[in-house]
Amino acid sequence: MKTTPPVACDVNVREARLDSWPLPAEAITRGRPDASGLVLAKSDDARVVRGIWASTPGQFRWSWTYDETIVVVSGRATVELSDGRTVELMPGSLAFFERGLDSTWTIHEPFRKGFHALSPEPLPF
Repeated sequence: MKTTPPVACDVNVREARLDSWPLPAEAITRGRPDASGLVLAKSDDARVVRGIWASTPGQFRWSWTYDETIVVVSGRATVELSDGRTVELMPGSLAFFERGLDSTWTIHEPFRKGFHALSPEPLPF
């Protein structure tokens, strides 16, 4: 995997200005969650992406097509996995979600995370 030269990035994750990243309408199951994000670094082949993601309260379904590691910066969310496990996320939480997992996210209060995504295929963000 070819990547661009190493990047030193100093971003205030809580304050960073994010772009609109709407959730698919068919994924939303309750409320009107408004998602946004920012890509901080991406490999040349778009298989590795690092960035920030946020959402307002609501509920939606999500299926991972990539491995994702996250660190929660603010807010609170519950992730119910299709295998019955539940992950409670709050500031300071570190979580890993494997490609192939299906879930339902409930965002309880405005939520913001830093993420690292790794995929066998190019990522669309």
